[in-house]
Amino acid sequence: MTNKNDQIEISTLGKLAAHVPDIIVYGDFAQEMPFIESFDGVLLFMDISGFTALTEKFSMNTSLDRGADELTQTLNHYVGDIVEEVLVFGGDVLKFAGDALLALWKVERCHLNEIITLALKCSFSIQQEYGVRDTEVGLELRVKIGLSAGHISKVVIGDNRRQHFVVTGRAVEEVRLAQNLAKASEIILSPNCWELCDRNLIEVEKIKNERAVKVGTFLVKSPFFSQCQFPPSHLSLPEILRTASILGPDEELEKRLRKYVMKNVLKKIDDNQPLEYLSELRPVTIVFVNMQFEENANTHHVCKAIQDANAMISGTILPLSGNINKVFMFDKGCTFLCIFGLPGDKQADESTNALDSAHKIHAFCSTALMKVKIVSIGVTGGPVFCGVVGHRVRHEYTVIGRKVNLAARMMMFYPGLVSCDALTYSKSKLPHYFFEELPLVEMKGVVNPGTVYQFLGITEKAMIYKAYLTKERSELYPLLGRKKETDIFENLLEKFKETKISHVIIYEGLMGYGKSQLVTEIAYLGQAPGQNRVVAMELTKINAWQNFFAVRTLMAMFLGVDVCKTYDARQYILLSKLRGVIEEQYLCLFNNLFHVKFPTSEVVSQMDNDRKNKEIETMLLKILINVKKEVLIFAIDEAQFIDKASWDFLDNLLKNVPIFVVMALSPINHKGRTLCSSATQILNSPSTTFIKLRELSPSIIIQKACQDLGVVKDACPGNLLAVPIRMKARRISRKCKVLSFKSTNLKLLFQANYLTSSKLKGSDTVPLFSQFDFGLSLGIALAALDNMNPSEQMVVKCAAVIGVTFTTEMLLYILPEWTKRKMYQTLAALVESRIFKCFYSKGMEMIEQHYCILLPYFSDLGSVISNRLKLEEAVMHCKIMEFCTPLLQEAAYELWLKNQKKALHFKCASYLKWLAHRCKCCGEGDFIPYHRYAVDGMLQKFYSQEDKIKNIKEDKLKLLWELMENYFFFIFGRAENSELEFLKRMDEIILLTGMSKKRTETPGSQDCECKEIVESVTVPLSQHYLALGDYSRAFYYLLESASAYVNHSHNYMVSLLGIIKEIYKKNHNFFYYYLSKALSLLKKSFPITVVGAFCMFMVETSKHLSHQNKQTLWQISSGEKRLAILFQQGHCLSLLWQLFNLDVARNKKTFTRLAALMQVNCAEESQDESQIISSYMDFSLCYQMMGCQHEWMKYELMAIKRSSHLQVVGGGLLTIAKLASSLAYMKLCLGNMLLAIQLGYRAHELYEQLKRPNLDANVLHDIFKALYLSTRYLVVSFFLSFFLSFFLSFFLSFFLSFFLSFFLSFFLSKKSDFQNNRVGWELGNHLVQYPVYYSRVYHLKAYVQLMLGNDELSQNFIEKGFYSSDIYGNRLERSWLEISKVLL
Repeated sequence: MTNKNDQIEISTLGKLAAHVPDIIVYGDFAQEMPFIESFDGVLLFMDISGFTALTEKFSMNTSLDRGADELTQTLNHYVGDIVEEVLVFGGDVLKFAGDALLALWKVERCHLNEIITLALKCSFSIQQEYGVRDTEVGLELRVKIGLSAGHISKVVIGDNRRQHFVVTGRAVEEVRLAQNLAKASEIILSPNCWELCDRNLIEVEKIKNERAVKVGTFLVKSPFFSQCQFPPSHLSLPEILRTASILGPDEELEKRLRKYVMKNVLKKIDDNQPLEYLSELRPVTIVFVNMQFEENANTHHVCKAIQDANAMISGTILPLSGNINKVFMFDKGCTFLCIFGLPGDKQADESTNALDSAHKIHAFCSTALMKVKIVSIGVTGGPVFCGVVGHRVRHEYTVIGRKVNLAARMMMFYPGLVSCDALTYSKSKLPHYFFEELPLVEMKGVVNPGTVYQFLGITEKAMIYKAYLTKERSELYPLLGRKKETDIFENLLEKFKETKISHVIIYEGLMGYGKSQLVTEIAYLGQAPGQNRVVAMELTKINAWQNFFAVRTLMAMFLGVDVCKTYDARQYILLSKLRGVIEEQYLCLFNNLFHVKFPTSEVVSQMDNDRKNKEIETMLLKILINVKKEVLIFAIDEAQFIDKASWDFLDNLLKNVPIFVVMALSPINHKGRTLCSSATQILNSPSTTFIKLRELSPSIIIQKACQDLGVVKDACPGNLLAVPIRMKARRISRKCKVLSFKSTNLKLLFQANYLTSSKLKGSDTVPLFSQFDFGLSLGIALAALDNMNPSEQMVVKCAAVIGVTFTTEMLLYILPEWTKRKMYQTLAALVESRIFKCFYSKGMEMIEQHYCILLPYFSDLGSVISNRLKLEEAVMHCKIMEFCTPLLQEAAYELWLKNQKKALHFKCASYLKWLAHRCKCCGEGDFIPYHRYAVDGMLQKFYSQEDKIKNIKEDKLKLLWELMENYFFFIFGRAENSELEFLKRMDEIILLTGMSKKRTETPGSQDCECKEIVESVTVPLSQHYLALGDYSRAFYYLLESASAYVNHSHNYMVSLLGIIKEIYKKNHNFFYYYLSKALSLLKKSFPITVVGAFCMFMVETSKHLSHQNKQTLWQISSGEKRLAILFQQGHCLSLLWQLFNLDVARNKKTFTRLAALMQVNCAEESQDESQIISSYMDFSLCYQMMGCQHEWMKYELMAIKRSSHLQVVGGGLLTIAKLASSLAYMKLCLGNMLLAIQLGYRAHELYEQLKRPNLDANVLHDIFKALYLSTRYLVVSFFLSFFLSFFLSFFLSFFLSFFLSFFLSFFLSKKSDFQNNRVGWELGNHLVQYPVYYSRVYHLKAYVQLMLGNDELSQNFIEKGFYSSDIYGNRLERSWLEISKVLL
């Protein structure tokens, strides 16, 4: 729909006027219904050629029935432009009908000639500007136009609630015929229009065997056009196309116009919802009713017939939540478009209601209306576009889609019938004998319509066989959660056997509460051969309309004639069972009741109908009275569908015959049901026990679901029912119980929040929901959504775009022109009805239960208002809310059209992008430092820290130079003192941060909030951009989220590092190639030869030394992009030197040192303190691994010194903790257990305060190893409480892999000399890096020598092991060595 008039604010009256033409807005409202108004005018009938083919194309090329959405966007833009052209030329758009519209120029007869010329000019303009429109699926849309002129009649029909209008007359019939004669891009004049027009202005072509003509071109300009101005002077403003759109307030006119607009639309207009939000994609049922009139029918005949038909159709479908969308006569005859399932009207049985209504309408219109020749009805169901079509100032609410086209085609190609498609047939769940399959007819523009059925209507033919219980009892599937109800039945049955007084048990419950299964269980429990006789039946909605059906079927089942297929068989059984009970002369009364053919006796022939009915009831009572040996139990499921005559008989039966009756029914007053007097008497009788079923508990629902699916309860973890994929195909396909599961448990699962369509992560399971018909689940969710008012629907739909969890601030941001008060009032109502649940912003604690659950009912209005205000106040403090049922969120989201979704996702992204950064505690900025600046301006700079960076650069530079000046005064002997000073400083930091945390008034206000930001901002941002199709931004925020999760929550890198090492061992060239490629892309070259590496090492060393000697001052490149590149270069180089270090080749050591040094230079150039300290520690670790003790101690001290200038907040505090953790690891490797434990414990305390569980896990791992090696078992037991399984598995796997690798390599190589063994040499080379394990190596060497028979050499290695254990503090190994010495 075109939006060229967005800048004009339209009043409520203007919004209503946009839905009706000017002949209604400025018409006469004083007449009584129906009335006829006649006038002269010119009609333009435009049809879009190719629309039907386009509909089929979209339906085939798109998935999940999104074709209606794409189709409507294409059509709306096209039709909107054409409507604007008609309005510019002064036309009045009367009606829209899918791809067609009818426009009128109302005029005095004397001016018909000029107005025809005007309409022709408009037609030529449309053909010139919009005659051909290409679509994205490769099909062309073309316009064909028919024009007619003459006498026209406007017929207004309806009542005081709802009114419609149609135009009829010869001109209307001619314009339809003219348009039918037109081909694509042609204009056809009707015979009368050709007679009345100025023939000197146009060139025409004759059409063979037709009086109508095809227009060619204008020959000369008309004087009329030189005198007229387009648009007219009173509409000279370009934004005003229609005066009705700018009408001032007029209550009376508004009241009149509301009768022409559907109530579904009125609710949204009254709620002040934007025009585009009136449209959505939803499943509905379409009913097209077409009446064709006899040739001699005049306008008055037609008016009377349409009025009567409208009254009958409205009276039939309105109680069933159906609506008449439009009535038009510019197609063949008069057509009513009726819709079931529009917003606010969704019903579970709408297909059944539509078919039943169609049959009644067909019967009435075919017989009761005058001058109606034939009535045809087409019924289809499925997802369609429901919304506004046209222009902003003139549009109509309608439905568009393949199913709409199919219903219209079926109506025309199956004349005189009520036809329906296969989907409606299956969803109605009506017996197959109500339908008859129709032969396939080729319908214009419809590809693969599927099976088409004729609906025969609800008949009583052979119905006595069709009321058995649909549930089957199985010992493998016991009844769950209804023990109390079955106990009541058994107790009352025992009492009945003693008293012989009739009794009725009524179980009442909503759909899905298990009534049918309960009746099945009771029917089983009541059976006792020779003692009890149970007759059980299940009714359906259609049985309520069939006279005496319930009793007739019960008696047929009781007598056993229900299983007989022939008249003779039924007669034989009746004769044998009723002999001596009923006289034979009266058996003929059972002919219609049981479909038998007993000869009519003379006595019966003399009876009237009332006497016959009374005699039948007496005979049936007599039959039941003669049952003396057995207790008779009648069990009736869905008893709310018992017909009136059967209720009357049951009331009489209970008074005269001792019988036990069990009924299960839905709530009596549900959906406006009313019971007859006999039913009311039975329900209120003292001998009736009324039991109201309660909903099952969630645990029972899970058991039931798993029971029906044939899986154990453990297969359904958490709140997401799941079934292993391998079980799915095998069990679901063979268990018919899944079908009953759809109709009963699905609703309970929906209500209990156990249905979702999100897949389980990291599992070979699929959600339960994916195994069921999405249409059924969507119908349940839509019904819940339609029970809300328009404001609640809007909030739910907007929240659905944000996600299952959303913030109230963001919701207010995307709601169209809402106030906070209105939003909070609506949210309070939704919390009260358990649509949403609300949390506080921090920690996601749920608000007090008495605020969040349904409020109790109060006797006085004041209490209700007071408690509602309390709830609103509680909701105002909610910052975060969540859908109670994820399925409702998905259903509401699917209602949005594609362009609407994009607009809302864009608003969400615009709101969130300003919040996508680290928390204040962590210094803000990207989660991947300088990430946004590394993507070449792809992302807009959401916030800038340039000023902040400039202010601190000079201070950092000064500190750096001071550090380098004092560096060479450090000597190796002061290393331990510096570490002890670092420990003292860390103690001060821990004390200060702990005290500040206790002093903080708001708990946790100083805590890191990055995790919450990731979950509520960056992850949703990636999802919003993904929905928008902006994959670059989506990937950007996905990387941000991944980085944040790795750093703050999920320690994926532990397993990833092991995978990388394994891949490296198999193909290290793979890593070299791609890391070198990454460095080249970052404009950083890396040599591939040893000579090149040596030369570059000298260059990098010179840079490093010149920096230390203040010979070169690093120049910071302009912009943050350079910093981002340096950061990425540093990470690549860090990974590169670690990979080179895994290679034992000596020439790789040169590459290792070079990569580590280049990392240091990149960090120093960036002047980022955290990066510099991290690079120093990496450089120190690199040299430690190569055995260069002086260098590693040098850079370790440099890192410690530099850390003293860091701010003890946010990122600075994290850097200090990381430094302590690295130092702890290095001291552990060197064997300084005490210092490793002290450093590690302080790092652990800082990580706890910073809430970094993954980093904390790593340092606890090192603390554990240090404690274990130093044999401090009591302290170890304390730390084992942290991640016990993780530590043990790592520690044991380390020694086991070392031991096995050594001995396997030794024995496979068959070499006695350990130093000559390549694998042994490789292990020894690596262990140089970890002196703490020297004693273990000597211990293993001792065992090897002992196995080789070298006892003396073995003892020598044992002594070396003792010496190494003492030096490096490995007390654990010393204890093992002592044991070995004794044994050896």
